Amino acid sequence: MDDFTLQIICISSLLSFATFCFCYLYYYHILHPRTRSQSVTLPPSPSKLPFIGHLHLLTAMPHVTFAQLAHKLGPIIYLQLGQVPTVVISSPELAEHILKTHDHLMANRPQLIAAQYLSFGCSDVTFSPYGPYWRQARKVCVTELLSSKRVNSFRLIRDEEVNRMLRAVAAHSNSELDVSESFFRLANHILCRVAFGKRFMDENHETSSGGGGKKKELVGVLTETQALLAGFCVGDFFPRWRWVNSVSGMKRRLTKNLKDLRMVCDEIINEHLSEKRGRSGDVLEKEDFVDVLLRVQKQEDDLEVPITDDNLKALVLDMFVAGTDTTSATLEWTMTELARHPKVMARAQDEVRQIAASRGRVEESDLPHLHYLRAVIKETMRLHPPVPLLVPRESMAECTIDNKYEIPARTRVLINTYAIGRDAESWENPLEYNPERFVGKDIIDFKGQDFRFLPFGGGRRGCPGFSFGLASVEISLARLLYHFDWALPQGVGADAVDLTEIFGLATRKRSALKLVPLIKNLPV
Repeated sequence: MDDFTLQIICISSLLSFATFCFCYLYYYHILHPRTRSQSVTLPPSPSKLPFIGHLHLLTAMPHVTFAQLAHKLGPIIYLQLGQVPTVVISSPELAEHILKTHDHLMANRPQLIAAQYLSFGCSDVTFSPYGPYWRQARKVCVTELLSSKRVNSFRLIRDEEVNRMLRAVAAHSNSELDVSESFFRLANHILCRVAFGKRFMDENHETSSGGGGKKKELVGVLTETQALLAGFCVGDFFPRWRWVNSVSGMKRRLTKNLKDLRMVCDEIINEHLSEKRGRSGDVLEKEDFVDVLLRVQKQEDDLEVPITDDNLKALVLDMFVAGTDTTSATLEWTMTELARHPKVMARAQDEVRQIAASRGRVEESDLPHLHYLRAVIKETMRLHPPVPLLVPRESMAECTIDNKYEIPARTRVLINTYAIGRDAESWENPLEYNPERFVGKDIIDFKGQDFRFLPFGGGRRGCPGFSFGLASVEISLARLLYHFDWALPQGVGADAVDLTEIFGLATRKRSALKLVPLIKNLPV
């Protein structure tokens, strides 16, 4: 191709882009100008660019960028992300307005493109619009999938998988171990068994016995699903332009992943149906999530909205996707901070070892007595919330925040738990890792009632699975601290541990955590 041809192509592209921008400005600002009452006061907003608004402010670490903006503009910020009006909340007082005072108006979800595909039309609990179906789906999750009785019924699975991890750790005694990988595999095994009834990966990254390629395929399909749900999609910021998803290649990628999800889920469901389990109470105790949802699906007379096969797939995948990354990330950050703070680790180990000394192992019945360990987990989640930007809400009607700022209807609302957890007005020495702040009479729990601490969100759309996730985190940490002493690799000091994050479904360490386990009490 000669230089003249290249120049013609460049000029043609520039003319096309200029025409496109002119059409956009003419249509949206001349033919359809926005009218707004002069009395309406929007929250503070930084300078924006034509066409894209504030999209240029979205970095690889948006929660950090938004926290920095909050320092300059205040705890409530208005952004125009492409065509989407967005409000970012960065203080516990304003979070209370959203999650409590105006919870009934802020309980909707924006229909994000990846969720429309991979949650089978946004029919899971996380992304489904507020209404009868969501209320029913949440009720099924709270009463059937994630009730105290059901969480307790999975105790054997947690016990087996944690002990399996301990044996793998013991095999690396006195040598460097990729702890991040161990935690990811643990969370994957637990969630696969709880959701689908069996493990889909062994320690060598190969398929377990039975099912062969299907099981290996499930792991790859779900990995792609998690990546797609975690990433930013350009089309989400320009909802009037559906063609953007085709041009960017996102539609093709989503369509393929949805097809793969349907295939592997259909195989799993058909496998469950073919087992023809009995209905005795003994068997009900051993139900996995697919079993439970198949049973509930048949109870049509008790359902306000029928549960379709696609709804069933969306609900069970929601439990898996939401649980895997958050569980492994919480374990990873907790062990990272313990390794950086040996005195804190020693105190946590002393507590665990005193409680379990008579039996030689930690049982789940011991967990309510491990007060300092729970404080360690809370302090970790304060500094490293697994979901630093809560899943966006969407206002269903105009409302007033803090008695002065108007939030228009259909505005996306983001709550920055990362910024709230590091707010100097709420926490003394907020950047210091100090579990003692959670020890004492003024106990802050995980349930989202104290808006300074929102690791699982709050209000109507708060995470219904927090007790299930905590059970896995607590028993894993307690046994790791009881059976092993832990050291950083030779030549790595506490200040040299990399704390760089990767933003995703859960915020994890960019570099894997490497530690050296030393057997203290031989695992069973």
